[in-house]
Amino acid sequence: MSAIKGFSEELFTADGHTFPIFRKGGGYGVILLHELPGLTSETVEFAEWLVDRGFHVVMPLLFGSPLQPVVRGLLQAPFICIRREFNTLATGKSSTITLPLRTLCRKIHAECGGPGVGAIGMCYTGGFVLAMMLEASLLAPVAAQPSLPLCQPEGLDVEPEALSFASARRDTMSLLGLRFEDDALCPASRFNRLEASLQPAPASPVPRFHSVTVPGKAHSTLTLDYPAALKGGVDTREVVLQHLRKQLLGSSQPGYSTQPT
Repeated sequence: MSAIKGFSEELFTADGHTFPIFRKGGGYGVILLHELPGLTSETVEFAEWLVDRGFHVVMPLLFGSPLQPVVRGLLQAPFICIRREFNTLATGKSSTITLPLRTLCRKIHAECGGPGVGAIGMCYTGGFVLAMMLEASLLAPVAAQPSLPLCQPEGLDVEPEALSFASARRDTMSLLGLRFEDDALCPASRFNRLEASLQPAPASPVPRFHSVTVPGKAHSTLTLDYPAALKGGVDTREVVLQHLRKQLLGSSQPGYSTQPT
């Protein structure tokens, strides 16, 4: 029996790591990585939102317990930060957990079909998708308020060589970035570094990286602070949906502007 109602649950093992994954829906695959509080009810609600719009959503449980309260997840943060799977302080280095996540991309792509898969990282896991871009099946990555490495505004938790490889891809893989304007955990300089590091494929009209900055001072663009994003005039979930549809379905919502920055 699954720990999250309505989602199937199974153990996934790859590259020396084993963790549960929860999945639901039809259509092409989207891997949703939970943020630092854990796999909370807010994350599950966002997953349901994506399922209702035609995607097969897969949620790996990377730490904590399913549906744990936000406060409990934040209290566990110091212990999570010292686990060997996660690179918290060192810049220019990927977390080892990104290896099985790349394998998971291949698995979901093989099972769900289509041109590729999407992957959404948020906060603590926001930068994981940068290393996952080494996987050819990942066409629609999303880095929502990536907060690692800590205390290094221009730092990225990925090797420069990985970003060079992503730039050299000859497909239309494109990274979407989301952040609040006054978010100290995800400063503008981090996105500036990504913009300078990721270049589009030759003759491709698709930018390799584009970002959307939401007015205001908040953090979780897609879950806990999603109402604040709406109040700031940006429907961040619709921005993500348009990105997924364009990359995986070859279409987007007509008449909708993301106001990229």
